[in-house]
Amino acid sequence: MAFLVPSFLWALTALAIPVLIHLFQLRRFKRIEFPDTRFLKEVSQQTRSRKKIRHWLALFMRLGAVASLVLAFAQPYLPGGLGAVRTGQRAVSFYIDDSWSMDGTNPKGRLLDQARKSTQDAVMSYQASDRFQVITNAFEGRQQLLLGRDEALAAAAQAEVGPYSRPLSQVMQRQREALARGTAPVKRAYLFTDLQQGITDVEHWTDDPAVPTTIVPLPAMNADNLAVDSVWFATPVRRIGQDEELHVRIRNYGQQAVEGVPLKLNIDGRQRALASFAVDAGATVDTVMRFVNNATGPHHGEVSLSDQPITFDNDLFIAYRTAERLRVLLLSGGDATGDRAVEAVFGNDSTHQFTVRPQQQADLAAFARTDLIVLNALPDVPSGTADALQEFVRNGGSLALFPGAEHDAASWNALLARFGASSGARDTSAVGVDRIELEQPFYRDVFSTMPKNVDLPTARLRWRLGTPAVAVPLLRLRNGDVFLSAIPHGEGQVYLLASPLSEAGGSFTRYALFVTSLLRMAELSRPMGMLYHTIGEGTSIALEGVDLPGEAAPHLIGPDGIDLVPEVRRNLGTLSIALHDADLPPGAYALVLDGDTLARIALNLARAESDPTAYTPQQLTARLEELGLKSFTVLEAAGEELSVRLGEMDQGVKLWKWFVLAALLFLFLEILIIRTTRASEPTAPSMRGPVT
Repeated sequence: MAFLVPSFLWALTALAIPVLIHLFQLRRFKRIEFPDTRFLKEVSQQTRSRKKIRHWLALFMRLGAVASLVLAFAQPYLPGGLGAVRTGQRAVSFYIDDSWSMDGTNPKGRLLDQARKSTQDAVMSYQASDRFQVITNAFEGRQQLLLGRDEALAAAAQAEVGPYSRPLSQVMQRQREALARGTAPVKRAYLFTDLQQGITDVEHWTDDPAVPTTIVPLPAMNADNLAVDSVWFATPVRRIGQDEELHVRIRNYGQQAVEGVPLKLNIDGRQRALASFAVDAGATVDTVMRFVNNATGPHHGEVSLSDQPITFDNDLFIAYRTAERLRVLLLSGGDATGDRAVEAVFGNDSTHQFTVRPQQQADLAAFARTDLIVLNALPDVPSGTADALQEFVRNGGSLALFPGAEHDAASWNALLARFGASSGARDTSAVGVDRIELEQPFYRDVFSTMPKNVDLPTARLRWRLGTPAVAVPLLRLRNGDVFLSAIPHGEGQVYLLASPLSEAGGSFTRYALFVTSLLRMAELSRPMGMLYHTIGEGTSIALEGVDLPGEAAPHLIGPDGIDLVPEVRRNLGTLSIALHDADLPPGAYALVLDGDTLARIALNLARAESDPTAYTPQQLTARLEELGLKSFTVLEAAGEELSVRLGEMDQGVKLWKWFVLAALLFLFLEILIIRTTRASEPTAPSMRGPVT
């Protein structure tokens, strides 16, 4: 037991008053003369021992009454889970976990409803003069302000499930930052959460004795869940008339295997594919949904399954663009044979827009509107052209470099050096191509098998290539030298060939391998951007293949009638929009300018909440003890008496009322003893005879 006002215990010295009264009390006697004292002696002997006991009992009752009143004014209490009670105004922070997992239920109802009510009950257990913070996963600026009691109650009532999920270590940091700005001497923090293991990062928690933290777990009843984890296309470019393969990954977070679950794919509001899957408990499974691209332009889709009770991850939205034609530009250095070979691949193909320009007529501004640029036998590369080509590749374009039989080695190497490559010694010995790197994605989807005696081209004139460590060899010669290499740079790729395309260079242009290689270079050019973005992760969304003239402000149109004007960012030829962590619903959005849809954007909820596995209070307590974290308390159960329990943890079990009742009881017993004493006193016997 401890005392909130221990200085009042000095009043216990008042216990000396009833003792002194009993010790020095002077009773006034009336003298009566009796002829014979024999009867008085008999009465005295019968009552003396009883009176002495009753007088001592009365003294003890008075002492008990005085001591109880003094202790009551000293405000005794039993310390709670947060240690000794401190006096003064309090600043209290309440965290309400409003992530999607709080939409779950247990026998007491919806988890978020319980968290809101518990927060309001806890607020009411404090004084009206205390200050409060109510914080959710949104991390809004206004949530860093300390509120009055009525404002805190209203803020708790407004909490609703949303797309954000934060590690608890970040939540605690925000709580401590807000409480540190307050002047209240007593600071407390409370967390109402379902303790999902994905957010309960105990290893990153730190002790802060100035802000004791109480965690109130709200466990969900059902831990089973199926989720559409991720999707991706088998190829990076969508083309008209192309057979598409959309890979879908399903994750089973439950404890039971499932079979025959239907999976649907809708494209532009129409069902395009249907599949079913089976997945073991705690496992993942990949399935493929096939459809044909029958229209160009931006599209949106939705992959969905049916699963209860957690439904937020049953749908995954995608957005992509189908290219009508890939734009290929050939910068010619005068090698007619090589130019004709390149034109034969792209010139008569309706899926490509092919343009030929002499080196001297290169339009550097048009590079940004091109997917693949082919440099064939340029005698030299001016620095301005080299700068534009490097920027083109950095922004996602593909560049094919075919050397000339005669060229300025210094100028050529200056261009290659921008990509970490170099061109070495010239070699005129004939060497055949020996190996196609089929395990690389470039050729992996083109050749399923390779015959042992396949006829491959021969290189007669070549330069030894020096490539950076990140380069990927695609074709090798019999002597082990690299013949064709892919060098990633920025968002794009540089393809470097060791030989010219002319007759002097060899027979590469006469083989189907040349056609295949050029088509793959164009097909893999200009990645079409991400299929979807996660709400709350990142604020900038790149717009691939979108051109906004001037300072035009497009609108972002989404589900539920959403219409907003995003911030447009232009940087080094790239275009992106910023959403600034806006609390948007998941779904497909259209970027519209003057009535035209420029692009489609898909926003999805984070899948971190899909795993319902959570810590139990016992597990979390054991983990805290293991890490030596002493400023945390786990409240193992929350019920109707939660506000009382939280109050006892913070302010201890108050005992002053019991001491007031004890004082009244002592006074009552004293009165009872006095009345009993008087009623039991015998009267003196009657005396007959003369008095002398």
